[in-house]
Amino acid sequence: MDQVQDCLQSIQTHLSEIEYECFIISNSEYSETDLASHCKSISGATMVNTGNNLGYAGGVNIGISHASGDYIYVLNPDCLLTDSNINQIMYEMDKESDWAISGPKVVDQNYNVQPSCRAFPRPWTFLMVRSILSRFPGAASEKGRYLMDAFDHNSLKEVDWVSGGATLVKAEVLNVIGGMDERYFLYMEDVDWCRGCWRKGYKVKYMPVSTVIHAGQHQSIKLGLKMFSNIHLRWHLISMFKYFIKGSLLALPGNNQ
Repeated sequence: MDQVQDCLQSIQTHLSEIEYECFIISNSEYSETDLASHCKSISGATMVNTGNNLGYAGGVNIGISHASGDYIYVLNPDCLLTDSNINQIMYEMDKESDWAISGPKVVDQNYNVQPSCRAFPRPWTFLMVRSILSRFPGAASEKGRYLMDAFDHNSLKEVDWVSGGATLVKAEVLNVIGGMDERYFLYMEDVDWCRGCWRKGYKVKYMPVSTVIHAGQHQSIKLGLKMFSNIHLRWHLISMFKYFIKGSLLALPGNNQ
């Protein structure tokens, strides 16, 4: 709960001039005693208990179902806001009816910029980026394309997708693009959400005017392909398979999913 409290404190500090509601989604199987204790330890937020682990997309969708604002800010509990500029992002999004999703700049605890906006992956991208194939000719080019190495992360840009760990979504477009696909238990749900956004005629943009600290490291990136028994790696591989299968089905003539 320490991370949650730190995250909540950063929200209360930097969003004090914005009218907002905050929901903490308990996407775990806590006992009634533990849950009651956690509820007592927080203030300025509403704890929502899902009853069991619905996966990342399921937890996000539960939060969306409780929200009533014009914008939804999905934020991982291990993230910290560093400024009040989310208001500026909403102001700019208000000007463009087709701008649906925005991602802030994400940095680690040392303020090193993280690749929170990326190009859509290809079926072979994962192997070229995180396996022994990364040593092969052409792998560096694919990695650079996917992680957008040549992009100045201090610039506003339309991008394929932004990380779901810190994502601002215009609530009114959810009637068109829907919530996250809960068939992804973990990983790729944010990529798929942005892909669906683009396919429905809306835009996704990276806007670095606001910065979020995310000290944690993506488990599947950290471990690479060292252990196929790692649960995070298995989830990532399964989700990637679902992502590309879904993309193939969407591309079939006459399929308007």
